[in-house]
Amino acid sequence: MKAAGMNITFRHFPLTYFLDAMNELGIGHIELWAGEPHLYVYRNALGTIRSIRQQVAARNLKIVCYTPEQCVYPFNLAASDSDWRQKSIEYFKDNLYAAAELEAGTMLLTSGIGDFSVSLEESWKYAADSLFRLCEAAERKGITLALEPLTRFESNLITDAGGVKRMLEEVGSPALKGMIDTVAMQLAGEHPEDYWALPGGVSHVHLIDGDGQSDAHLALDDGVLNWRQYLAGLKQCGYEGACTLEIMGYAYYRNPKDTMKQSIGKLQELGVLSSG
Repeated sequence: MKAAGMNITFRHFPLTYFLDAMNELGIGHIELWAGEPHLYVYRNALGTIRSIRQQVAARNLKIVCYTPEQCVYPFNLAASDSDWRQKSIEYFKDNLYAAAELEAGTMLLTSGIGDFSVSLEESWKYAADSLFRLCEAAERKGITLALEPLTRFESNLITDAGGVKRMLEEVGSPALKGMIDTVAMQLAGEHPEDYWALPGGVSHVHLIDGDGQSDAHLALDDGVLNWRQYLAGLKQCGYEGACTLEIMGYAYYRNPKDTMKQSIGKLQELGVLSSG
């Protein structure tokens, strides 16, 4: 398994600061969050993307996952409004092309959130159709779409392994695979083993601590989650992919390098993850 840093923790610093910090900390893999001010596909997109690709390559880093911002920006694959939903599909397609340009083999997606004014089944139908259309583009580009379950505080659609499994089966595309977020997993009362039966297995992991009650994404050992047991479960299942430290919060944003260093140090103590 590989440890990966994520620039969302460095969102109030230049992207170059994040890339240099990864080199300094000996972290060779990154998950690239595509959000302002680091990268937004509708602002000087191609030039920015090519510059980032060069900067990443110059530091011998590898992008293990490309993650467009989708919880804050006004895009929603499950929206009832057809125009909004179409614009959301186009946004993710544009990000898919950006991922290909950056030579990232995986792009993260979520189901979106269903409008509370309609039934969950209607919203599910919209999300499934949107994901199906994105999978057609992903198959042509040879990119895996990692479907992340959100927490019950973030979505009313896919919030657990059962929801991921149902969507994978309905969409039926080899490009769509499931992934784990340890905060969502804990809130759903699940363990890594619950995800291993997903079609295609587990394609990606967000490894973070949490407070056990909210969607807080904390640095390792700043919360109550048994993340060491989660790692042991992943190892037992034979997972060999990346585990991204998706650490978020104002206190972390002020000093992201030390935040990342402390969590990486805890992983190195266990000796189960490779940071290089």
